[in-house]
Amino acid sequence: MNAKVSVILPSLNVANYIRECMDSVIHQSMPDLEIICVDAGSTDGTREILNKYAEKDSRIILLHSDIRSYGRQVNMGLNYASGEYIAVLETDDWIAPDMYHCLYEYAKDKQLDYAAADFDMFYQLQSGAYYFTRHHLFAPDMQEWYGKILDSDQIATLRSTDYVLWRGIYNRKFLDDNHIRLHESPGAAFQDMGFLQQVKTYAKKAVYIDQSFYRYRQDREEASSHGLNGLQCYMEEFCWINEELKLDQMLKEIHKDYYFFTMSISFISKYEQILTKLNGDWQDTRLSIPYLWFREQMLYAMDCGYLKENMYGGELWKKFLLLLESPESYVRLVMEKVQGERDLVQRFSKLIKGEPVVIFGCGIRGERLMLFCDRHKIRISSFCDNNTALYGEKKFGFPIISPYDIKEEIILLSMKNGWEQVRNQLLEMGIKSDRIIEQIPEGIL
Repeated sequence: MNAKVSVILPSLNVANYIRECMDSVIHQSMPDLEIICVDAGSTDGTREILNKYAEKDSRIILLHSDIRSYGRQVNMGLNYASGEYIAVLETDDWIAPDMYHCLYEYAKDKQLDYAAADFDMFYQLQSGAYYFTRHHLFAPDMQEWYGKILDSDQIATLRSTDYVLWRGIYNRKFLDDNHIRLHESPGAAFQDMGFLQQVKTYAKKAVYIDQSFYRYRQDREEASSHGLNGLQCYMEEFCWINEELKLDQMLKEIHKDYYFFTMSISFISKYEQILTKLNGDWQDTRLSIPYLWFREQMLYAMDCGYLKENMYGGELWKKFLLLLESPESYVRLVMEKVQGERDLVQRFSKLIKGEPVVIFGCGIRGERLMLFCDRHKIRISSFCDNNTALYGEKKFGFPIISPYDIKEEIILLSMKNGWEQVRNQLLEMGIKSDRIIEQIPEGIL
């Protein structure tokens, strides 16, 4: 097979998602694909589903990993692959039809080490509809970097912000020549960190496209990224990078600065995420043990001048220093914010009395209110609006109804201006005032 792109799909017990994923790759607009499925012993029917796809499509190759390691699975695919470029597609996600065609055309035409694009994060609302959020790599003041061929120093600055391998395709010869592979640690947590740090070290030419192709699922609770061992996994990944690859020793100048910056951002973000889940228990060994290792690394990097305040921004730098100086004080700062959010939810829950709600207003504020309710498992009956053209339509899977179709739900007025008129309108229709909430608690919208 003369494949332009070899797509590696590591799987483990993803029967609920694998069809959507496989359909998205076999129906790519560029047919010249090698589709390498590497299963690690699924017991939920995933393997059987893959077998059925392979029977119908000769491009599909099935491999079996004898250990449950995302890194091992991807490496098996890399070692088998014959395509000019390599892609990884996680099997609880899916992709837009033109992803590999578009990336390949850029990469081939400009002879790139890799080409990548933005992506959409999504989760499923209580209505059953998907809600998408575009993840932009470049801020508004860096838009000119889209479509531009980036050199080694520019690529170095993206070590912390381009943190997922599946957004792009990678030149197979480039990977092989530089012996770039993943850490074959157990499980599926953060092995792409080592891969991407190697890519950023050796790449000389790369392009990021101002389009979004990849759809990344956020609401799969069993995903490894939600686990409480995340900081430990990050520590093990960076230890592997340092001790096995010895990458930190070979990096120079801007590459070294941004390598340690990436390590610090990983440390801060994962520490806070797990701390919140542990309800502030900073002495839990899943935090306290890797904390000591990261702290030592960070203090060394600061002493050597690799980490500088202007890399962070004022508030993040202050939080970083506080975490290094006093985990106990850092906990108080984080948990005050968490408690504030919990208090907000409690106040709102008292207002709606556990009943289903109608969101009045289909604008951006109505959308934000919907997201708050969905996130906190408040049942949404419908949207409501005075725009008759919207009646019978749906917004994110929820029906849009006339005010006259409201039954016994609590009505949430999402508008910033004009809520008094809407409230009076509802009262004139005979809706009781205690079923209308016009003052949404500050912080929700």
